[in-house]
Amino acid sequence: MKRPRVTVVEDERFFRELLTGALAHSGAVTVQGSLEGVDEALRDPAVTQSDVVMVDIDLGGEDGVALCWTLRKRDPALGIVLLSNHAHIAFAHRLISAELSGWAYLLKKSVQDLRIVLRAITAVTEGQVVLDPQLAALDTVGPGQHLDLTARQRAMWTLITQGYSNAAIAEHLGVTVKLIDNAVGGLYAALGIDARDPKLNARVSAALRYAREAQQANLTIITSASP
Repeated sequence: MKRPRVTVVEDERFFRELLTGALAHSGAVTVQGSLEGVDEALRDPAVTQSDVVMVDIDLGGEDGVALCWTLRKRDPALGIVLLSNHAHIAFAHRLISAELSGWAYLLKKSVQDLRIVLRAITAVTEGQVVLDPQLAALDTVGPGQHLDLTARQRAMWTLITQGYSNAAIAEHLGVTVKLIDNAVGGLYAALGIDARDPKLNARVSAALRYAREAQQANLTIITSASP
C-alpha cells in the first residue's frame, strides 16, 4: 500500500520539526515537505506532490484555513489536516458550510499521540471528515443532544467522526465487526441519512453533521459566556 505523501506548513519551527520527525520515524507516511508560511506553501513544489497538507490555522498572523481553501481549489483531491490551539470547531466554519470532504481538524496538543494524526491522515486521503477526539466528545451541549440515539449509536457516531473504520470501532467497543456493520445502518437512519443514495457518502455526511452541530454547540457556549 502506497504511503501518503505529507507536507507540513507550520510557522513554529520547534513544533514543525517535532511533527515532521515523528511522521518520518513512523514509517507510515512520506514527509514531502516542511514549510513555514503561506507564500512558501503556494510556490513550493512539495505541496503539489503531496496527498495531504497539515496546516496550522494561524501561520504567524496569516490565515491557514484560507491557504487550505486555495490549495484545495488547485487540487480537489488534496487532503487537509488543520492544526489548532483552539478547542472549538468554529474556525473551520467555511469548510463545514461548504460541506467539504477530505479534511480534519486536530488540536496541537493531540499531535503527541501519533495514532490520532495517522488516523486523520489516512481518513482524509479517503475523503472523510475527522474531528479531534476532544471536539468529538462534547458532553454538555454536544451534537445530537436532541436526537433519540442509543448510547451505542452515540458512541459509533463519535468514533466515525474521529476517523475510525468499522473494524476499529468494533475493536474499540469490544464487539464484532458484523454487529457494527449492521448497527451503522441504524445510526445513519436515525440521523436522516439515506445510505442507499449512490451519490452520498454516508460516513462523510454523518461526520459533517457532527461538525455542524459541534460548531453550533461551541458558538452557544461562547455566546453564553459572553458578558
